[in-house]
Parts: sequence; structure tokens; C-alpha cells
Amino acid sequence: MKLQNRLLTWTIALLLTLSGTNAIAQGPYPITGNDTVCLNATKLYGVALTAGSSYSWTISPLTGGNGTLTVGATSNLISINWTSTGTATLQVVETNALGCIGDPVTILVLVNPLPTLVTHNPAAVCEPSTVDLTAAAVTAGSSAGLIFTYWTDAAATIPYPTPTTATAGTYYIKGTSAGGCFDIKPVVVTINPLPTLLITNPAAVCQPSTVDITAAAVTAGSTAGLTYTYWTDAAATIPYATPTTATAGTYYIKGTNASGCADIKPVVVTINPLPTLVINDPAAVCQPSTVDLTAAAVTTGSSAGLTYTYWTDAAATILYATPTAATAGTYYIKGTSAAGCSVIKPVVVTVNPIPTPVITGPTPVCQTVNGNTSTYSTPNVAGHTYSWTVVGGTIATGQNTNQITVTWTTVGAGSVTVTETITAGGCSANVVKNVTVNPKPVTTAITHN
Repeated sequence: MKLQNRLLTWTIALLLTLSGTNAIAQGPYPITGNDTVCLNATKLYGVALTAGSSYSWTISPLTGGNGTLTVGATSNLISINWTSTGTATLQVVETNALGCIGDPVTILVLVNPLPTLVTHNPAAVCEPSTVDLTAAAVTAGSSAGLIFTYWTDAAATIPYPTPTTATAGTYYIKGTSAGGCFDIKPVVVTINPLPTLLITNPAAVCQPSTVDITAAAVTAGSTAGLTYTYWTDAAATIPYATPTTATAGTYYIKGTNASGCADIKPVVVTINPLPTLVINDPAAVCQPSTVDLTAAAVTTGSSAGLTYTYWTDAAATILYATPTAATAGTYYIKGTSAAGCSVIKPVVVTVNPIPTPVITGPTPVCQTVNGNTSTYSTPNVAGHTYSWTVVGGTIATGQNTNQITVTWTTVGAGSVTVTETITAGGCSANVVKNVTVNPKPVTTAITHN
């Protein structure tokens, strides 16, 4: 039995319950003439009651062919449940108390078919979308020409004013035919919640590193069970093929729940450039000098604003504590930018050795007589040069060699100095040999007798 017929039946039953069998006896009813009803509807009919008369009712064609007739408490009142469509003739014949039969009284009753109402629950959508219940697909398959109205209750007493933007819930569609017959069916609107998608931008890294944006930390705090996909645009039309090795830029993560609802949020990958670190090996020095690795000239040409640290190994695990007095060797300077990116490069400190000259020669000596000389020497080393200085005498031979001869001319304290230079490194050292020059005797003139 269709819903509206059930409602009418319930109404009649309620009236009978409240008023007893006198309910029908309260007729006849205010409308006269032919009637139009819907299939399966139950309606009340009657004529005015004359005391002592009886009434015989018939439906043509045969009783039961169009409907089921039920006589009320008095025979002038009946109810009919119309069970088939078409046009029926309802007739009543009155017999009075004297047994005389009156002229038949008839009306035509048109029994219209119930419409076929088919409802299809619309496809679920995701928040904040709504659903258009007036869309043709929702009632596809229903009888043609129906007029649809929309309600929030099955009794169709509370109209739903905005069926084009229905939110989640159960609604009722009433399809009414041109004959006024209708059916009511429910339709369920499902609007699934959006997931919660939280994005934490990954920590910045330094070139040439990349970032894994599939790491759990990037989406920590999001709704559990989401399926993540990765895109290069906010519309999620261009998939990102290598999210485990993302380079610098803005990407988009789409988190989709089991209902197919998704949220898209950006994720920013920051890859800071490495600084430019230029190392200028400091000029070689000679022992026992050291080199100041912190001098600006060592890193001239590097990126501005770098912070420098000094190490004895390329892995930067062993700090070099005395970079202002570096001895010979290879060290490593680490230049770190404000972004925390760093480059390590070696710096070579060259400390050349100095020679160790030793002068061998006589002291004291006598003031030179008749051009005689004294010889002074230092060991001859290949690749070394020698320069001599004499105080109290003159160099007779051997300047710029490892051995000289000296003519001593001045009595008293004299000296021989040699400066030895290692040609390859340019480092020199000198040594002084103090020499005492004794006077030659002054012989008087020869006398004779």
C-alpha cells in the first residue's frame, strides 16, 4: 500500500476509534457530484438518512472490480477502498419503510493510477559541498510529468526550502501526477567530512642534498589512514614523480581518506646554496716563524659573512686550536653561511728550514805581512749560496763561495760573518766568528858601526 493511502487509512481508523460507529453516521458529506480518487485511496460516501429507509450500494462494474465497499453503522453511509484504476459508477437505491424503491442515484468515480516514483540516493560528496536533490538523476525512472516537492518528514508536512543545496541527512521527495496522485520516497544525502591535513615544512638542507617529503614527520598530526599523493600544482593535475628526492620549491600534498575526500596543502622545500669558499695558501715563511690562518687574506674572495673554523682533518672532526700560529702542514678551513651551509677546503702552511752555517778558520791572527792571508770556510751545501763580511780586514778571494781568504789589516777585534741562503726557500742564516788581530812587530832601522 502506498504511503499516502496508508496515511488516509490511519486517519479513518483514528476517526472511528475516537467517535465509534457514529463516525460514518455523521454524514452525508458536503461535496456532491462526480468524484476523482487515487488508486488504493479509501473515501467516504453517503446520502441523507430517511427514517425507516434502507440503502443498497453498488459499484459497476462488479463490486470488488473497482473497489471494496464497506457499509457504515447505517446503510446510507459507506466507505470504499479503490483497488483498480478506471472509471466506476457508484449507485445507491433507497427503499422506504413502505417497501417502495426509489430512483437510482449515481455518480462517476475516476480512479487515477498512482505514479511510479523512483529515487536514487545521490553520490556522496565531500565537505563543504552540498547536493542538488532536484537533479534529474535523483528521480530517474519515475513516471513522466510528475511534479516533485521536497520535505524533511515522511508525512510531507515540513517542506524543505533549499533542495538545490541539500546538506547531509534524509529527505523525502513527493512526486505528484497530473491527476493529483502522489508517492513519497526517501532520499539520503551523504556528505563525507574532509580529512585534517597538517603539513610541517621539512627542515632546510644544504646543496646538493634533497628532501624526502614522504617522511612521516611532514604530515604528522593529520587524520589517520590518509593516502598521500604529491603534486607540483595546487590543483593536483601534475603529479610529482620523485617526492623522496625533492629539490628546492613548493609542492602540494594531497591527503585522501577512505571516503575519497581530500585536502591539499603546500609543502615548502628549502635547499640553501653552499657558500663560496676561496682559500689562498699563505706565503711561505722561514723557521721559526708561524702563519696566521685567521688572516683575512687567506679567505679573500669567499662569500661574505662566513663564519670560519679550523680543523686538522677534512672531515672536520678535529679542531685546530692555534690557527693564529700554525706550523708547517695541511689544515682545513670550514666556511659556514648564516643558513648553516658550509664548505671545507684545505690550506697549506709552508715553513721553510733555515741553514746552519759554521765558520772554520784561525783566531787570533797576525796583521798581514807581505800579502799573506787567512782562510775561513763553512761546509758547502748544494743549492745554498754564501755571502761574507769581514771586519778588520778585506776579503782577498772566495766571495760568494763557501770559502774565503782574508787579509787582516787592522789590529784589534775583528770578525768574519757568513750569510748562508737556501735558494729554494729563500731562507737565510748567518754566523759570526770573532777574530783577534794581533799587531805585527815594528822593527827599528838597522844600525851599524
